[in-house]
Amino acid sequence: MNISLIVTIIFLLLIIISGIVKVKSKDISDFYVTGRKGNTLLISASLIATIVGGSATVGLAGLAYSKGFPAIWWLLSGSICLVILALFLSKKVRDTNVYTMPEILMVQYKSKAISTISALVISIAWLGVISAQISAAGKFMSIIWPGHYNTSVFIAGAGFIIYTMVGGQRAVLRTDLFQGILIFAGIILLFSILYVENGFWDNLSLPEFMLQFPSNEKLSYRGIFEFFLFVGTSFLAGPDIYSRILSSKNTKTAKNSLIIAAISIAILAFMIVSIGIYGKYKFPNIEPEAIFPALIVNYLPQWIKGLVVVSLIAAFLSSANTCLMTCSIILSEDIAQPYIFKGKLNSKGRIFMTRIFILSTGLLSIIISIYSGGVIKSILFALTIYTTSIVIPVVFGFFKERLYINKTGALYAILVGSASTLALKFLSLNNYQIYVFPLVLFTIFAASLISNIFVRLEK
Repeated sequence: MNISLIVTIIFLLLIIISGIVKVKSKDISDFYVTGRKGNTLLISASLIATIVGGSATVGLAGLAYSKGFPAIWWLLSGSICLVILALFLSKKVRDTNVYTMPEILMVQYKSKAISTISALVISIAWLGVISAQISAAGKFMSIIWPGHYNTSVFIAGAGFIIYTMVGGQRAVLRTDLFQGILIFAGIILLFSILYVENGFWDNLSLPEFMLQFPSNEKLSYRGIFEFFLFVGTSFLAGPDIYSRILSSKNTKTAKNSLIIAAISIAILAFMIVSIGIYGKYKFPNIEPEAIFPALIVNYLPQWIKGLVVVSLIAAFLSSANTCLMTCSIILSEDIAQPYIFKGKLNSKGRIFMTRIFILSTGLLSIIISIYSGGVIKSILFALTIYTTSIVIPVVFGFFKERLYINKTGALYAILVGSASTLALKFLSLNNYQIYVFPLVLFTIFAASLISNIFVRLEK
């Protein structure tokens, strides 16, 4: 079967699923958090499909190609943090019973300023994540239409914008289930074919550093630590991950889904990194992020090629649609509703406004993806902005009484984290990003302490 025909059929199926789901969506809760009725199958599949996007396929395979087996820490750090989230924070998140991450911060700190600033930071960061996923999808669709990257980006972007607009969170969860099956099938197929043909790694002629673990000359312990800081912590307190917890029917469902996702992602990480290592053997002198397409084009039979291409496009779009939905709900609920419409929009109006943001944010992401750089580079910068400014206030906010922190400390932590990250990026001092975390830690405690002293003095 022709690959382009397969892609067309998949897009049509996703839109049909979204249309069916739209009929079942009755109110704002259905559209935003699928009525808080998500079961373990839907939530765990959606988590996997959301996480295994461009950075976890094209990006991670390229990272393994250039840095060897320790590249697995990119996803393994996230898997470990998902388990921590499941065991210690999932109940606290689910019990907030809200729709968005900024609303969680509002519950924690009772501060409209914190909610608004966090909404802006998350929206900017997630715009970068969405763009990177669309860019990855465009690169893969260029396999089908060589030399038509921009057209591929537009088609991929338009497809996921349409089915996200139509069905909302219900559609995202159900299309993620479909896409999750494709992702697993495609990666397992490619890994199995390469393994059968080449055996295990010890049969390959590779640079010595490629198989060293846990670190090597290409990826030091500092680099691994940075993965935990800037990637892993985004799993511990990520708006897309939290949206899945908030969509779960209860805490037990959320916890079980997170653990299933963590195990599945660790398995997928091993296979994706292995694919990158096989790629190093097959194509020793190629652009790292081109290795996945190169292996598919040159080593897969035609009948399997279509399935693997579609499964990986599904991986990119499943991440993009969740991030797009999360970003658009935040813009609608935490920016437009309180500041533009003064809280006067009814349920239908809020859904309509969210759909407008889905369309506009999606189109802007398409434009950015055409001009953006590599997948890993783009996502890492976006996640760095987010993690340095939002993660510590959110996680610590669940224990703020024990830690003696307050809304003043959280507000300054968010401002210092985001401003420092952007300044270091502007000054091309990326090696110093690791020091933003201790700066934010100092800020949240110092500002809280000082404000508490002034409150006591005023009394």
